[in-house]
Amino acid sequence: MPNLDPSAERTPISARAELGEPELVRRAQLGSSAAFEQLVLARGPQVYRYFAVRLVDEASARDALQETLIAAWQGLPRLRDGSRFWPWLCGIAAHKATDAARGRSHAPLHDAQAVEPDEDGILDVRAALAALPEHFREVLLLRHLLGLSEAEVAGLLDVRLGTVKSRANRARKALEELLR
Repeated sequence: MPNLDPSAERTPISARAELGEPELVRRAQLGSSAAFEQLVLARGPQVYRYFAVRLVDEASARDALQETLIAAWQGLPRLRDGSRFWPWLCGIAAHKATDAARGRSHAPLHDAQAVEPDEDGILDVRAALAALPEHFREVLLLRHLLGLSEAEVAGLLDVRLGTVKSRANRARKALEELLR
């Protein structure tokens, strides 16, 4: 199993990086840890950013990333279509994030005394996202942070496409209101 630490020093990407994601998935399904490592290098940072926003505290984000990648490695032989790897991985991440969020109280995003002033307003955005109802926040993060289509989000959350569109629209309006 490859190194799952997102801050670990990266080795140069080999010629395998030129392979497409479906081919890397196929090779990883056959047991190639090198192919899986390439998938982790390509997709891990995006998944980590999702956890960093969704879970807020770095230790929880790192733990959730590691659990997600372990679950992906173990579940990879059951993935039928290698071209669906990214939405499948996002589904695992969403479930792990939900599990991790249930395991903690809704602690404040930051301690105002411990954090330097935020010139870019990033902490305001994170606080506003945290204030959204979870079903709104999840749609926004899956759509805009992980780049899933509305149909992929609907399938992942097991809701209708119209529900995803409605939640996304209401979430954007609520977020705008919170940021005023």
